[in-house]
Amino acid sequence: MIYLSTALFCEAKPFIELLGLKEDFSFGRVRVFKNENYILTVTGAGVLTSASALGFVLGKKEPRKGDIFLNAGICGGDEKGVYICNKISFPAVEKEYFPDLVYNLGLPERELITCLKPERNIPEGKLCDMEGAAVFECVRGHFSSERCFFIKIVSDKGDFEVLNQNKIYRLVKEYAEDIIERIKTVPPVETGFELEGEILKEAEKLRLSVSQTVILKELLGFFKLKGGDSLELLKSLPRVKTKAEGRDVLEKIKRRVL
Repeated sequence: MIYLSTALFCEAKPFIELLGLKEDFSFGRVRVFKNENYILTVTGAGVLTSASALGFVLGKKEPRKGDIFLNAGICGGDEKGVYICNKISFPAVEKEYFPDLVYNLGLPERELITCLKPERNIPEGKLCDMEGAAVFECVRGHFSSERCFFIKIVSDKGDFEVLNQNKIYRLVKEYAEDIIERIKTVPPVETGFELEGEILKEAEKLRLSVSQTVILKELLGFFKLKGGDSLELLKSLPRVKTKAEGRDVLEKIKRRVL
């Protein structure tokens, strides 16, 4: 299942329409929309409100291994576009978080700064919102770090008075389908495939982190189910000298398998 969260209903509405979600009133005051594959929480704006709402939903609907979390919505930034967050900073409490971006979704990366109030002075090359850090803190105990994604759409440069609900809805609608299609490229959960023997020896040459190794197992297990030869696939890969090269090779495996 894919868990989504947005701060505002006007951000959620394009995803609700796209995915055919229906409101589930069993969550009381928290607005939740779902079907058999997706569950979307409208958290409200601000760190306390968003963490409280999302924590309540996750307490009632505990994610399973392999489920995906996506936080999507608008933010402030100096250049229009859609970005994936590789770092989330919370200056108010001097905390920093680093989403584990081992899956390449093909989006430019930016640091997201979470503020306690709307920020007019956005640092160059950075994004600003009012929920990201609280949401990350809330979900990181429920999802594997490599299956958490924070994708933000720049709506303004701090001149947020130009925004209204209709403008936000239209902006998110412009990108919603593309965001979901990118999330769908994340491979399924581990299939029970184990790295052993010659396959393990070849895998160790890739210099992967623990979380990247988990992803490799998922990919090779899926490849085996499709009738592929995992050992031959690994032997065909270029030699790896650095961890950065290992990440690139993992992306090549993903493209080959999927």
